[in-house]
Amino acid sequence: MDDMTHPIDRPTLSTAERQAILDEYDSYPRGDPRRGAILRQHGLYTSQLAKWRQRLRRGATSLDNQRPGPVPQPANPLADENARLRRENARLQHQLTKATAIIDIQKKMATLLGLAAAAPMDNES
Repeated sequence: MDDMTHPIDRPTLSTAERQAILDEYDSYPRGDPRRGAILRQHGLYTSQLAKWRQRLRRGATSLDNQRPGPVPQPANPLADENARLRRENARLQHQLTKATAIIDIQKKMATLLGLAAAAPMDNES
């Protein structure tokens, strides 16, 4: 036997269906038993209708379910290039550090061996 409880599948209604339910519900006077019948028929609660009305009052263009939490920000098109350039910069900085260290070692070796730095040759004739 399966001891796990499964989540209840709630009906997924389109914006048009939700608006039709609201219109039908509001067409009956307050306290009319047909209002309760509409809710039972669609598996809804009055609180859900209240949320739909509230979203309509706020100017929502759609009554579809909204995801909880903050609205995700659109991806910055330059973010990938920025990250690539930062990696390349770090790589080049590392190469520069190594090259500087090698040049310093070569200078010290030349000094220890008594070699003078090669003077630039004049190409004048």
